Amino acid sequence: MANYLFSIVVASVFVAVLCAAAPDGEGIGKFVAFAGALTVALVALSPLAGGIDTWIGGMQTEWKAQLQDTSVPDEEQSAKYLAYNIAVTTSEIYSLQMQDLSVSVYPAKDTKVFTPETVHVTLPAGTQLDFAEASQTLSDLFSCTVSVKAKEGGIP
Repeated sequence: MANYLFSIVVASVFVAVLCAAAPDGEGIGKFVAFAGALTVALVALSPLAGGIDTWIGGMQTEWKAQLQDTSVPDEEQSAKYLAYNIAVTTSEIYSLQMQDLSVSVYPAKDTKVFTPETVHVTLPAGTQLDFAEASQTLSDLFSCTVSVKAKEGGIP
């Protein structure tokens, strides 16, 4: 497909240069413009000469070689991304330092698309916060069950 588009661009640029160099007027200028348009049209229609099926097959082969499915990242990467976003949001909302937070994401099993089953956020010991309200706020923001608690005795 890239070669096909490249050939159209090259033909168009070549014809544009010829048309710019051709003298203005009724004779040669019109002939060069007509020949150039015909050339670009033939280059654009060149896949039809080999057959539509062959051309489409070639495009599919090129696409398969270059295509990577990045629409669904792996589960571990998605969990880390969600944990980071929850930590940033919690830090901003409740004026806490990110390094003091611990976020654990537990994905649902047997699903084709990453779906967090539960998320646990552990805050520094002694944090004065309504944990039920914080859990509800984060659950609403991230559309998953988030539980918030404080460290007890230095163990999360």
